[in-house]
Parts: sequence; C-alpha cells; structure tokens
Amino acid sequence: MQHLYISYPPDDHEFAHRLVTDLQDSGYPVFVDPVTQAGTMAWAAETRRAIRGCGAMIMILSPEEGRRTGIRHEGILARRRHKPVVVLLRSPGDVPRYLEHAAMVDGTRTYEDVLPDVLAAVPSPASLLLSPDPAAQVRPPRRPPRLISRQQRRRRFLVAVALVVAGVLLGIAFGIIPV
Repeated sequence: MQHLYISYPPDDHEFAHRLVTDLQDSGYPVFVDPVTQAGTMAWAAETRRAIRGCGAMIMILSPEEGRRTGIRHEGILARRRHKPVVVLLRSPGDVPRYLEHAAMVDGTRTYEDVLPDVLAAVPSPASLLLSPDPAAQVRPPRRPPRLISRQQRRRRFLVAVALVVAGVLLGIAFGIIPV
C-alpha cells in the first residue's frame, strides 16, 4: 500500500489539514506532519522513508513567503524516486527548478474550486492501496568488504617499493634524475 505525501508550510496548517481530511474522506491514505522537527537528521530519515513509500506527493507552496526548511530535500528526493508531484501554489511566484516537472494547481482560488483539481491530479485511491510499498521492498544484502591478508599486504608493499626503485634507477640511467 502506498500513500499521498503532503508537504506544507507551517503557516498553512489549517488549509493543509482540511485538504488531508478531505483526501482521507475520499479514501486516500495520507502521510502528513513528520513527528520530528524539520531540518534535523531524524526528520530527514523519516521524510526519506515516507517519500520512498509514497505513490504521489502534494507540495503546498507559497513562493511569495520564500523557501522553507526541507522543501529542497523533499522535492529532490521525489524527483530522484520518479514520484508524481502536484504543486499547489498558494501565492504567485517562481517554483524551484527541481519542481518544474510537477503538475501545477492554482491554490489562490477558493478551497472548493481547488479540491477537484487536486483530486484530478493525483492517482486514484485504489491504485495507491493496491500498489506495493516500495519502501518495504527488501534490498539484497551488501557484500562485506574483501579483506586482504597480511601476506598480501606485504607482497603489495614490496612490489610498490620495487617499482619506485626501478623508476629512480631508470631516471638516473636516462639522465632525467641528475646524480
């Protein structure tokens, strides 16, 4: 099962949670509000897991207000993971380059006009619920680093010393290194 990942600025809490409620009422599983404080290492890990497991992302942006903590992290990770992104613009302004590929929804209109556009831009609840969670897929274990023995290290060291000595002797023989 996948979910919708909702990202929003702190000053747009009321709008974002109204949208979350309506999405959940429409049958969507939603991830919103990481437990940890934005910008911390724990927050980055939590959002990385949530974005990895999402089926689509809705980013509520107010470009007039400026950039907020974590927006770049979320946007770039979604792009790397090839997640569909819907940008809901709450104010006019330029969208960051890493979000230029996203579907844009004009959020400056009334909420009742915005909601149908958001629902049309995201995958259906059934497709999210029936899709496997990519974050839960098990990766094959990494091979442990190859360890070399003491004898191999000694042999490599002697070969390196022999090459340096041969280089110096050749340099002297050809007159590159003055004696």
